[in-house]
Amino acid sequence: MEELLMAFFEFNALSVILCGSFAARVFIPEMDKLQLDDSAHAHKYPVLVLLHDEGGASMDLQRTPAERLAAEHGIFIVAPDVQHTLGTDMEYGPHYETFVATELLNICRRIFPITEDTAKTWIGGIGTGAYGAVKTALQHPDVFTRAFSIDGTLDLGAIIEKAKSGEDTGIGLQEEQLKAIFSDYKHFSGGENDLYALAEKSAQGEFLFVSEEGYARKAESEAIAQKLGAATQIVTLPAGADCFSQQKSLPEAVRWACQ
Repeated sequence: MEELLMAFFEFNALSVILCGSFAARVFIPEMDKLQLDDSAHAHKYPVLVLLHDEGGASMDLQRTPAERLAAEHGIFIVAPDVQHTLGTDMEYGPHYETFVATELLNICRRIFPITEDTAKTWIGGIGTGAYGAVKTALQHPDVFTRAFSIDGTLDLGAIIEKAKSGEDTGIGLQEEQLKAIFSDYKHFSGGENDLYALAEKSAQGEFLFVSEEGYARKAESEAIAQKLGAATQIVTLPAGADCFSQQKSLPEAVRWACQ
């Protein structure tokens, strides 16, 4: 078996939507998956936007198999830094959901041969990044046709209730930070930031939820999957399979997206 020549591209660029610069890593396909003689750049490749967990950054994804998966499957994996926004549009801060669904992809298409075909444009996330990914897919079905959640932190309503009572939220954000994201808690339940409410609407696209056996928030994925209906799959991995770096879950999710 030939050794994969894996690579990633790191860049910083200006964003109108974010009113400033942003950083991203792009994991690129293996050379034998690229049409190097395509001088007209006519061939375009599938793209997966991958969102990191709260308290992390896109560089964390270098511990995962993302680089190898891009090389093997012939896809571009775009991993932006979404700061402490949960990948959503903050009430008092950057609008990362809008950025990811529009400007990020447009910027990347100017640099890389990435498709505009929505059937080959996907999004996924890990931890709180899964919240941002699923929400973005539900809100922008004209952009993303498939979305996946890995060890998702999806019930932000429950986290808000913990913050209000002074408990540890488990995601590194407390009441004041969550208020900056969601503003008035009274309007969270049933609103546009509530995944349970969004999932009850006529959801388009396909969704995958992956987690290990015994994962504390697994019930959240199951509840949202039930609301989404038939176009949803749940995969449960043996406890410890991921070695804290998505060694099994991310390959599972990428295979599903590419099928």
